[in-house]
Amino acid sequence: DLMEHLALSRPDISFKFMVGSQTKFYTSGNGELKEVIYRIYGKDVAANVIPIDFDENGFRIKGYLGNPTLVRSNRNHEIYFLNGRFIRSSVLSKAIEEGYKEYLMQHKFPLCVLQITVEDKSQVDVNVHPTKKEVRYKNPNQIFNFIYTSINSALTSYKNQEIELER
Repeated sequence: DLMEHLALSRPDISFKFMVGSQTKFYTSGNGELKEVIYRIYGKDVAANVIPIDFDENGFRIKGYLGNPTLVRSNRNHEIYFLNGRFIRSSVLSKAIEEGYKEYLMQHKFPLCVLQITVEDKSQVDVNVHPTKKEVRYKNPNQIFNFIYTSINSALTSYKNQEIELER
């Protein structure tokens, strides 16, 4: 998990993860997040991700959302980085799941790899937990609404494109 998170957080760096003499994954370091997703999760997953890139009021979300058919039974594949740091956040998880809500069955979770940037560092307190994996937000509703709206917009656009292609 640690190596996967490192590779996903820095697609611009080449990683080679070996266990004994067996290579588990290798990334080229070409800066393409989709290539890292391919190397870690495989061709089927990489072929079914939707790009997302929104920037608003000092917040940015960039990365890939799994097609709603790529469901998981737990949150382990909701991977997000806040200002480059891998974190776990109930606020962000809930926003992601709400963004997907109309596309997923109950008790199913999306796959996503997201880079979230908050320009104003005073909006986020990373000194909540010794591992720095948990954060506190000055205004949790603001970041929740940004993530939810961005994900919902990206998925709606994707579904609308699918409908147009079927016609």
